[in-house]
Amino acid sequence: MTLQGFGKPPGCKLIRFTAELNGNRIERIQIRGDFFAVPEEAFEELETELGGTDLSQVAERFTELAEKFHIELQGITGTGLAELLMAAWMNRSSNHQSE
Repeated sequence: MTLQGFGKPPGCKLIRFTAELNGNRIERIQIRGDFFAVPEEAFEELETELGGTDLSQVAERFTELAEKFHIELQGITGTGLAELLMAAWMNRSSNHQSE
């Protein structure tokens, strides 16, 4: 299933994402927005490594990977991304139930 969303969580710039999910696990995710991540190549690795992550673990895993790949981030946090993902997931679930 494809999950998409965007927003400006507290302490973050605009974040947009498209995620392919298998149940509540991320298979693939693309994260874009008005934030800065240096080096960019390492951020792409972070996106790849988020594959297999349960939605409930995104905040911790994102932060762990940013540290692992020595990425300097401005305008995005693991907590902010997790909030957007969970909001999109809940919105999708409620929309699906009302169909």
